[in-house]
Amino acid sequence: MARALSSTLTLALLAASAPSQQEALASSSADGRSYVMTSFTLASADLDRIDRGHVFTRTLPARESREIDTIGVVRLQASAEDYVARLRDIVHFKQDDAVLQIGVFSKSPTVDDMAGMTLDDADIRDLRDCRTGHCGIRLPAPAIDRLRRDVDWKRPDAVQRATADFRRMLADYTAEYLRSGPAVPMEYADRSTPLNVAREFASLAASNQDDCREFPLLRRHLVEFPNGRAPDTSDILYWSKERVGRRSVVSITHLAISPAAGGPPVEYVIGSKQIYASHYFDASLGLTVLVADRSGSTPSTYLVYVNRSRLDVFGGMFGGVARAIISSRARAVVSEQLTKLQRTVRSNDVNTTRTKLR
Repeated sequence: MARALSSTLTLALLAASAPSQQEALASSSADGRSYVMTSFTLASADLDRIDRGHVFTRTLPARESREIDTIGVVRLQASAEDYVARLRDIVHFKQDDAVLQIGVFSKSPTVDDMAGMTLDDADIRDLRDCRTGHCGIRLPAPAIDRLRRDVDWKRPDAVQRATADFRRMLADYTAEYLRSGPAVPMEYADRSTPLNVAREFASLAASNQDDCREFPLLRRHLVEFPNGRAPDTSDILYWSKERVGRRSVVSITHLAISPAAGGPPVEYVIGSKQIYASHYFDASLGLTVLVADRSGSTPSTYLVYVNRSRLDVFGGMFGGVARAIISSRARAVVSEQLTKLQRTVRSNDVNTTRTKLR
């Protein structure tokens, strides 16, 4: 990021130069452009393409053998406030063919919050055969034991019982996460070596501190939640069932939306923390930075999205091949989503204008 001058020096320069409004707009635009280029190592040619409406994506160097790290940048014809308003309605914001089901948890999560969640036949088969240390779906040992105790797979209502137990486990876990955060004992026991979700996310965040170096309060907010809360940050917890490769993945995500403490050109910074995933993901951290571009007569925003995820699919002799394929697919997905977002924002703006003219 182009380092901001101190408040005293800035005021002195402004008083001395007294720029016109046009010059101020040009300076603001340059600051936003310089920030994106410097902070995320983009070339001037990359920004030129972004300004012409193209989406930029790149695979980032991974810090750990299980990681897939991707960055995407797009310029939206909307203000940061408008984008955040859309994001807060996460159910509609994430509408997509790959998002099969989605819902938001209430302030005091209950199983009713997940009433719309169903399990695929493959997941039901995994639950039926699930044993601690050998299970086709990510679950903690107590949940596996409860399923084996509560569900009689010979009964005609076995699928309904198993689904109800699965929903209850996730709802109870989410409620406990809101109360206790990393102290919640969510430890995947699907394999011989358990994986502690809170420690894995903390490790992922610690190994990628460069992403959050300018946003330490948000990083602490995500890692230590519900302690260490960042000022004025709002939180949304939602569940989703999404198509990932050949399987559907049920996940729970903590979304934290924070006004940028450092001021312009960054207006908002948004973090996403995956706290549960039924398949593939050991941990996932998303960072969205909204950078103002005031060069035109209507507000525009540079949206920078960085995702770092640890996956459990890179073992064996073909791990390198799997990494290359998944890295390429991750870039394609980011590009598709940002292109769709750009199109949706533009379409909604046109519809809003038409409505006002009627």
